[in-house]
Amino acid sequence: MECWHCSRPSHGTCRFCGRGVCRDHAQKMPFILEIFKDKEGQNKAVVVDDTLWCGICKPKEAPVVLKDLE
Repeated sequence: MECWHCSRPSHGTCRFCGRGVCRDHAQKMPFILEIFKDKEGQNKAVVVDDTLWCGICKPKEAPVVLKDLE
């Protein structure tokens, strides 16, 4: 796979969209693994810091509704 930005060999793939990125173009962003409510009813999340991100895609901050999926 080649880097989306420069077409050199990629060193990883974006966690959010799957694009290949080399070390020079790789960026980092937190990734939410799980969202849950604790015993007090507060929303909490298990988050991985420094997840590989291409810097191009725009992950949504909140889940989206999939109306036609059954």
